[in-house]
Amino acid sequence: MKEKSYDYIVVGAGSAGCAIAARLAEQPHTSVLLVEAGRDAGSVLLRMPAGIRVLYTSRRYNWRYYTEPQPQLENRRVYIPRGKVVGGSSAINSMIAIRGNPADYDGWAAQGLPGWSYREFLPYLRKIEDSRQACPEPRPDRGRNGPIRIAHGTLRHAISQAFIDSAIATGLPENNGFNNGSQIGAGFYELTISDGQRYGAGRYLDAARADHSLHIASGCLAHRLQIQDGRVQGVVLADRNGQRLVRAEREVVLSAGAIGTPQILLLSGIGPAEHLHQHGIAPLVDLPGVGGNLQDHLDCALRFEASQPITLTPYLGLLKGAIAGARYLLTGGGPAASQGIEAGAFWSLDGHSPVPDHQAHLILALRNPPAGARIAHGFALRICQLRPRSRGHIRLRDANPRSAPLIDPQFLSEAADLDDLRQGVERLREIVRQPALQAYIRRNLDPGAFGDAPALSRWIRAHAETIYHPSGTCRMGVDDMAVVDGELRVRGISNLRVADASIMPDVIRGNTNLPVIAIGEKAADLILRSSAA
Repeated sequence: MKEKSYDYIVVGAGSAGCAIAARLAEQPHTSVLLVEAGRDAGSVLLRMPAGIRVLYTSRRYNWRYYTEPQPQLENRRVYIPRGKVVGGSSAINSMIAIRGNPADYDGWAAQGLPGWSYREFLPYLRKIEDSRQACPEPRPDRGRNGPIRIAHGTLRHAISQAFIDSAIATGLPENNGFNNGSQIGAGFYELTISDGQRYGAGRYLDAARADHSLHIASGCLAHRLQIQDGRVQGVVLADRNGQRLVRAEREVVLSAGAIGTPQILLLSGIGPAEHLHQHGIAPLVDLPGVGGNLQDHLDCALRFEASQPITLTPYLGLLKGAIAGARYLLTGGGPAASQGIEAGAFWSLDGHSPVPDHQAHLILALRNPPAGARIAHGFALRICQLRPRSRGHIRLRDANPRSAPLIDPQFLSEAADLDDLRQGVERLREIVRQPALQAYIRRNLDPGAFGDAPALSRWIRAHAETIYHPSGTCRMGVDDMAVVDGELRVRGISNLRVADASIMPDVIRGNTNLPVIAIGEKAADLILRSSAA
């Protein structure tokens, strides 16, 4: 195998990896290689917010994972889209900008992880953002110079406002953006959209590309880490030209996500020894926590036929979708400048806690109507449980790096999660019944969601799916099941760190994109401090 060396190798050009690689490349006389299995593509779909409608199922830009059959969800396999492109999942996601709740980070710190409290993590949440459009007046807790522009959506759709008004009628306060002190309430989301364009983590690479301070190897799959004498020497990569070893003089950082990172560790002989033996892989570090602690936000969608022809549903079709795309190319505006999700809500079970238990998203289009139904205009309300108790795992399907791993979230394996999600749907039903939203509903397409408790439980088991926030599979901690320490160093081996959603001990309350980019910022800081020591 041909060999080449860099100071740092970052595996995975996703939300955290782009931030890490860009920050390391800012250092003088430092060589950085950013490895991405997907494409480094300039498709208009990747900058157009409405491109999500194609990217959601695209084989070109999406890993298109599926879980193992879930016993508590009628043995269904649940779809898990993940970005397979420079920018990672931030290049194909819904662009909702949520920091999470301060209690999330304080909870991590309370588990023996100094440096991860909300007060200590806030500088990184500020550093990533340019919030001048979302928050015109300067605030000490908001950033104004970061690469990720944040703004509110431009539609201000009538159904969005009706949802907000209905939620307020049930007792929720109005909340403008959810990132300005309190998370509880209903309002318009802040979005990683500005001037009609997506602002994903790939924006970190713009300056680095311009001055050639960063090397990007796209279309390269990381097969395994090269390890000798307890130290990571480099990464074995494969592309259309074959395999090659790339050496790291200082450190390797795995940022391949909560699914990809544990897979690479396992293929490299780092993980539960018994599982590695089953696939003929010699255990180099018996680290039982690798791939464990898998968490995700389970979610249900209540679907409605709209009473007025004002939804974005027609733009899911080829003709109107093409017209909207053409208008976007010509003007940068129109329906394609929106991803169709601009309003939502957070609330707690007891109605008093500042820490939310549920999150709602209003979808201004109906992608999947009931079988046989022809709906010209429809919309959906999604509800997810924010802190699930159920834990699953990532395991190897075989020793082939190109095989999708075995993904088993074990959704609803803890009975309390079903009770919790049912209460979330019941609260959402109360919002739906308010006059403001009822004015836009012609027909409820999910009558099972409005039944009694047994009927509602059956409906949840038949319809629940992920809201795409897998986390926790290489968690930080101080106990024997922890994979990395508070400095993100992998236990039992040197020259190796992990930085992505997999390090979260507990999934944050909300959309995970902003926190993961901030994890990348913090990881770069930790690496540079260590290098300078």
